[in-house]
Amino acid sequence: MAETGKKLYETLFVEDNQENMEVISYFVKDICKVSSVTDGPSAINAAKEKQFELILMDINLGLGMNGMEATRQIRKLPGYETTPIVAVTAYAMVGDREIFLNAGCTHYISKPFTRGELISLIKTVFDPETTSQ
Repeated sequence: MAETGKKLYETLFVEDNQENMEVISYFVKDICKVSSVTDGPSAINAAKEKQFELILMDINLGLGMNGMEATRQIRKLPGYETTPIVAVTAYAMVGDREIFLNAGCTHYISKPFTRGELISLIKTVFDPETTSQ
């Protein structure tokens, strides 16, 4: 249970793999209030219905719209021009990070990652002073 008065970031998590969805949602439960969807069109609809503070976007969403296209569409919605969108993906080849950032993602993390790595990234998103760059 989250501490009383502790801020939880309203987070949209877009992930088509149920196991990944459960694990990552568990990882962030102490700092994020997660709403989950399994595909791009559902992500766009969720973003239209509610203003999220953070979006965790899987890139490979199976058949249909991928995470990059969903990100492009969400960026066009009022209030989402600068919302942090983290590419959460198994794509880890040289140049992949830049492709996702150019598609509108603000951050990138490649699978597999630890709970600590994900929490650290989310904290960096909301408090850039914690960045070690």
